[in-house]
Amino acid sequence: MRTRSSSRTIVTMTPDDLATVQRSWTDVRSRQADLTAALTERFEAAGTATIDAATRARWLFAAVEQLVGLLPVPSALATHARSVGASWPDPHTAPSFATEGRAWLDAAAACSPAWSDATAQAWKQAWLLLSDVLAAESLSPFADAASSHPTPPAPPGPGAGSLPEVSSTPPNRGPLP
Repeated sequence: MRTRSSSRTIVTMTPDDLATVQRSWTDVRSRQADLTAALTERFEAAGTATIDAATRARWLFAAVEQLVGLLPVPSALATHARSVGASWPDPHTAPSFATEGRAWLDAAAACSPAWSDATAQAWKQAWLLLSDVLAAESLSPFADAASSHPTPPAPPGPGAGSLPEVSSTPPNRGPLP
């Protein structure tokens, strides 16, 4: 369920949503091999990743396994999700609902005979809650300083207030994978 609070949309999960996610997790968790194979197929079909599809599928399953039990406690979810997110194996992208979320819903539906539209909707709410919690955490003025690495101001150069010199050669960032 989405509610409006001033200019921000807040995602909430009802107790029924939470129960549905927990119940369906028990089912799909028991089908780990089938689910990771189905996820791998979907990631291969998407063809946009810079990492191996099987690695991406295994990471997603492990991430869900670590986070699904924390859905009822958004503060714990935010803290743990940040560390899980830091383990994401693709340095060029971040997990998203458009890719990983949709792949999860499609793969779980294919693997679980008990999957329904209501189950898919509850999982979508769980994904949106996770996104909302992470966004709120990252925008919070109280987020711990260890998670942000501010860049110190550059010392003033000649003619304080002048624009910095711009190099015509791009910085060497190493080869792309």
